Amino acid sequence: MDMKTTSSSLPESKNLSRPFEGIRIIDTSHVLAGPFCSYQLALLGADVIRIEPPTGGDVSRKMGPNKEFNDAELGLAFISQNANKRSLAVDLKTEEGKQILWKLIDTADVFVENYRPGAMDRLGFSADAVKARKPDIIYASMTGFGQEGELSNRPAYDHVVQAFSGMMAANKTLTGEPHRVGFAIIDYVTGLFAAFSIATALFHRQRTGQGQRIDVAMLDAALIIMGQLLTEVAITGDLNRPGGTRAFSGSPISGIFETSDGLLATTANTQKQAVAMLKSLGLDELAADPRLSNWGDYPEMGDEFAPLLKDAFATHPAEHWERILSDASVPAGRVRTLPEILHHPHLQSREVVWPTPPIDGLSKQVTVPGVGFKMASGGPKIDRAPPKRGEHTVEILQSMGFARREIEALISDGIVKSS
Repeated sequence: MDMKTTSSSLPESKNLSRPFEGIRIIDTSHVLAGPFCSYQLALLGADVIRIEPPTGGDVSRKMGPNKEFNDAELGLAFISQNANKRSLAVDLKTEEGKQILWKLIDTADVFVENYRPGAMDRLGFSADAVKARKPDIIYASMTGFGQEGELSNRPAYDHVVQAFSGMMAANKTLTGEPHRVGFAIIDYVTGLFAAFSIATALFHRQRTGQGQRIDVAMLDAALIIMGQLLTEVAITGDLNRPGGTRAFSGSPISGIFETSDGLLATTANTQKQAVAMLKSLGLDELAADPRLSNWGDYPEMGDEFAPLLKDAFATHPAEHWERILSDASVPAGRVRTLPEILHHPHLQSREVVWPTPPIDGLSKQVTVPGVGFKMASGGPKIDRAPPKRGEHTVEILQSMGFARREIEALISDGIVKSS
């Protein structure tokens, strides 16, 4: 097999329709944080090649409540963050498999992994080894606690990091009981930080020609998104925040209230908002309370106002108060379920979720999240459905110069798998 090393380069800007077109990302990651990172870049045009073992591997392929999808190895956890990617199924424990990955690295701009420190080293694909082969590559690692430090080798999952980081303690009930955020917030924030760091490194490389080693820790990500709390503790040494449904600001004119048909969340963080909210509720006497100008000095106000607010909100439906308060420039929202908000007319204009191309063998339309922003031009789009394991093995190997007979031999020997 006659193979030539191909150096990646950014194409002329005039040929780009999306920001990361022309960028190739080798994604060896699994489960949530790593795949979510590369997914954001794939939506924006990057050629993301998933490296998967021929069998086993990513548990998210069978993660979710839908048996049909799980049996097809396209679990809902997997399809939610793997559209626009290609899948190469190769056994990296074999020498032939390693050589395939090395040849692919020669064509890549970014290498992504999210295993515990040392795992990629044992396979022979440490950051030092990869950068020695491809000096301008960006090598991004995501772990629970980082590449160094006394905790670096500890395993981690999202809810464990929520506990370890102080997030659960900050998310406490009125009685002080810690609670986890009800979805994998740390995994997704870690993936966002990693995608941002890769975009930053690509910009830096365009200016300097230099590659980069990126180290993203779930613990760091958890702390950073608690920025104000982190700063407060760093400066004062303590954290004094209300628990339960009281607003983060501590406003006594806030909370989640029972209405005549459901729950409403609302917060008045300024005196102007507090007066507007109380007048909208018909509580003009409370609106004239001089303590509203400096409620931080009057902690008793929350308990005093609570029963009066409760009685007022109970007189009308939640969406009535949502409209009335919003018109008065007071933030308010009925407590909705995810199914409710996904069918809300407003979502149609935001392009939050997108359909993918049909997937053979699945009876349902696949709809997946997009990115959390809109662009006037060159924005994200869905080109490919989430891949089946090894769906693009033959296509990728052929593009690397492998002959058909060589690919068939690799498949026969179990070195690679094609779906």
